[in-house]
Amino acid sequence: MSDSTMTAGQLAQFETLLRQRLHEVQQAIAAQRGDATTRAEFAEQLLRDDPDAPREHEGDREIALERADQLTEEEREIGAALLRLRDGDYGRCAACGASIAFDRLRAQPMAARCLDCQQRAEAG
Repeated sequence: MSDSTMTAGQLAQFETLLRQRLHEVQQAIAAQRGDATTRAEFAEQLLRDDPDAPREHEGDREIALERADQLTEEEREIGAALLRLRDGDYGRCAACGASIAFDRLRAQPMAARCLDCQQRAEAG
């Protein structure tokens, strides 16, 4: 079930956009994993030098973990959007089946719900 208001060209543009963003997110995840190794080695060195140092860096660790969670969630959302494209369901609300506004998809290409259903989901 595809959105009849979107042309094949528009769908191809969304696919390109999603694939580019997926590549960027995967690069960020890989970089963060590399940084995590570097941070772990640095933390180990600090621990040898100053046993109190790791506590000073706990906030940085929490921020890094939150960023990793955000990137992983975005990667999942992009993958789901690409599957909807492949299956012909892209541009249809997963909750009510209505067409998702083209402007919403341009602003949020991973959107799986129309604006009304998204607002209802966020409200309760």
